[in-house]
Amino acid sequence: MLFEIGSTIIMGGVAGYAYLKTSGSPSNDADKIQKIFANSGWNGKNGETIRLQRKAKFKGGVEYVYQIPLGFDRKKIESDKHILEDGLNIRHKTLEFNISELLKVKFDITILKQIKKILTSKKIKRKEVELSFDGMLRIKVYNESMQDSYEWNEHYLKKGTWSVSIGETSQGIVRHDFDEHKHLIIAGATGYGKSAILKLIVTSLVLQQLDNVNLHLIDLKGGSAFQRFENLKQTKHFTREPSEAKEILESIQTEMNDNYKNIVDQGYEDIKESGRKERHFIIIDEAADIAGDQDCMNVVTDIARRGRGAGYYLIYATQYPSSQSIPQQTKRNIPSRLCFVLDDATASNTALGQTGAEELPLIPGRGIYKNVKSQVVQTPYISNKEIQKQITPHIVIRPRKEKESEKVEPRQSKEGGSNTFEYEEM
Repeated sequence: MLFEIGSTIIMGGVAGYAYLKTSGSPSNDADKIQKIFANSGWNGKNGETIRLQRKAKFKGGVEYVYQIPLGFDRKKIESDKHILEDGLNIRHKTLEFNISELLKVKFDITILKQIKKILTSKKIKRKEVELSFDGMLRIKVYNESMQDSYEWNEHYLKKGTWSVSIGETSQGIVRHDFDEHKHLIIAGATGYGKSAILKLIVTSLVLQQLDNVNLHLIDLKGGSAFQRFENLKQTKHFTREPSEAKEILESIQTEMNDNYKNIVDQGYEDIKESGRKERHFIIIDEAADIAGDQDCMNVVTDIARRGRGAGYYLIYATQYPSSQSIPQQTKRNIPSRLCFVLDDATASNTALGQTGAEELPLIPGRGIYKNVKSQVVQTPYISNKEIQKQITPHIVIRPRKEKESEKVEPRQSKEGGSNTFEYEEM
């Protein structure tokens, strides 16, 4: 009897402790934010302070809305968002408590050891911050960070559209609609998700628009990312050689010009208005390898500038964002960006037009997607095995294009005369 009463008291105490630990007070965060503003010098030109106007709960967090002083430079907060996050997470160690763990506790003499194990194996949640401006400064504070990975499945697809899942946030799936936002620049250090998202985009486009997507794949990293897509019926061009990229880009440009002229001649403004279903995607992985070829870059810039009207959409990816690898004219025509972790603020500013990528955690797939606004996302992961399973039904075996370096050379037969030849495959 005493054991049962004692164990009940213990269980009640643990449950109460868990509740107190997992139910934080929003007002504490409001106080912290105000102190961070003051300590960081985020004030107006005349020393005016940022004032809280209202706050509202939403699923998974709280939004704080602030009146910002006249002349306030909002980029101070955008570039130093990590200061807000770090400040909100000081001494914030919330117990991730699962009631199912309590239900597994055995009521015997080892009960205290079992409970101790549950408490000492607790995980720490970290709050995340999202900023936006609409005349007011809006700060969304999420009670916990997004997952470190999301496994791809078919719910990420949106059949019949050109809208591709770019990533997950605490609020759900973020999509990039190519018919709305056309082109995309992707940047990021090796190993953190650039090639993975390119493969995901290609796979998604094929599965969502089987009969309407045309792929022009230029893989300048040796073919490792796009080789598996070479024989898709949707693939019109494929190369892994910088020397072939110019020829392919120029042929795409000629076709694009003809299609655009035809659309305009029929009285339409662009391909959407014309009702045509076909779209062309020019996807370049490691574009820095052709950045020194001015002829190539002139075509790339032209596709970025005029391709949208004819349904020719550019995805331009590099792990070395610089003024050389991403020319200014190309950037101006591609406002949509997806950036994974980079080594410094200069590279981040080049790729995104803002800092922040250098502060991303070293988690593969964690990136900043910038369109109308910037938001941190975790891109879904699709394995090569799953890609192969999904695209295999759409592969057609084409005759292999023979390269100059692979042509066989005739040689005279040892047995025959000068008119008899054998061919030896190299």
